[in-house]
Amino acid sequence: MSNTVEHIINSFTATRRDTHQLFHLAPEAELHRSPGFGYRPILWHLAHIGVFEAFWILQTIKGDAPLDNRYERLFDPIKTPRESSKDLPSRAAMEDFLAQVRAGVTNYLATLDGNVLDANTANPLMRRGYVFDLVLEHERQHQETLAYLLHLLDPAKKTRPRELHLPDGKTDIQPAGKMVTIPAGAVVVGATGNDFAYDNEYPAHSVEVSAFRIDVHPTTNAEYLNFIEAGGYARDEFWSEEGRAWRDKENITAPLYWQTSSEGFTTRTMFDAQAPLDSHHPVSGVSWYEAEAYARFAGKRLPTEAEWERAASGSPDGDASIIKRRFAWGDAEPDASLCNFGNHVWETTPVGAYPRGASAFGALDMTGNVWEWTSDAFAGYPGFEPFPYPEYSKEWFDGDHRVLKGGSWATRSSILRTSFRNFFRRNFRIAFAGVRCAADV
Repeated sequence: MSNTVEHIINSFTATRRDTHQLFHLAPEAELHRSPGFGYRPILWHLAHIGVFEAFWILQTIKGDAPLDNRYERLFDPIKTPRESSKDLPSRAAMEDFLAQVRAGVTNYLATLDGNVLDANTANPLMRRGYVFDLVLEHERQHQETLAYLLHLLDPAKKTRPRELHLPDGKTDIQPAGKMVTIPAGAVVVGATGNDFAYDNEYPAHSVEVSAFRIDVHPTTNAEYLNFIEAGGYARDEFWSEEGRAWRDKENITAPLYWQTSSEGFTTRTMFDAQAPLDSHHPVSGVSWYEAEAYARFAGKRLPTEAEWERAASGSPDGDASIIKRRFAWGDAEPDASLCNFGNHVWETTPVGAYPRGASAFGALDMTGNVWEWTSDAFAGYPGFEPFPYPEYSKEWFDGDHRVLKGGSWATRSSILRTSFRNFFRRNFRIAFAGVRCAADV
């Protein structure tokens, strides 16, 4: 991020506008209820965003007392667990709280000069405006979480936005199962440069990767349907022991958003209860267990995190293989011609709909559309140090969480960076997550 106060304020304003747009999708009564699966009410996230902003900027940096002790308790995920996140204030009351927080932050920013935000500032939270990026990234990640939760609501209770940024129709759909060979080489895994990154993206380090193959595009609905029609959910040879136990306990027989109809499967989208199952869209709403089982069915496997980063951010040109691209196509900022992101479309798009966003190796949709499961457990890189709080990363180095890469149609632009590491438990299904398979050469 630019470290000017003006740029920070503009980023805060634009990000908050995107947040409010999400809360306009459904009536307030729907926002006060859990959307299902034991999650907190959707509205809880609105005030939580403000509490986080106040804590890190007004309390931690500026030294103010909390604005509202009740909000501090109710909207802290540690102090108030999911099951107790009830009897919430109104949306108007929450928005008033957010406005108070933002006024305090804006007034504080007006007292700063550029030197306070430069790379040599003694306080690491202020270097290059780190704490302001931290608050922005937190809100943007909650925007995607909100998209997951809103997706669970009955589509009839939501209002479809008027403006959609659809791809230009030049779709590069490759033959089913087509793979590209990635030659052996080095890849820089983790964050480089001066842009904001989380602690789990550091320290960046070079990893030698053996030659491998990777699917040109994410697994499509049509490809995944082959798995179902071949009895994939009932065939134990494709499932790990833990995966079988989870599948049987939960009676899992298809991706989360698929439903059976008289004509086969339909899928639930953000605004349609039973949309046709588009064969060229990537499968979405599958757990790591399902992704792993599908890969075995296909005679392949899930890529490692290092393999995924090499295919997405590396270069096939000799020593340049250790040069890292910020996004799959390069370092240019994402826009609606390069990938499906930021709720521009509000659903998946056909694989290959953004050929301009291809990686240097020719892999498509490695940025945006759906998150892609990797085989790696979420853990710290060699030399990892938690900063600025262990609850973001370190607390989840538990052996159950797996790394996802690439972003989805709901992911905001800054989070699309190839170094970003999403992480969910192996049984997590509400994310807009799919599959891209790899194989040995």
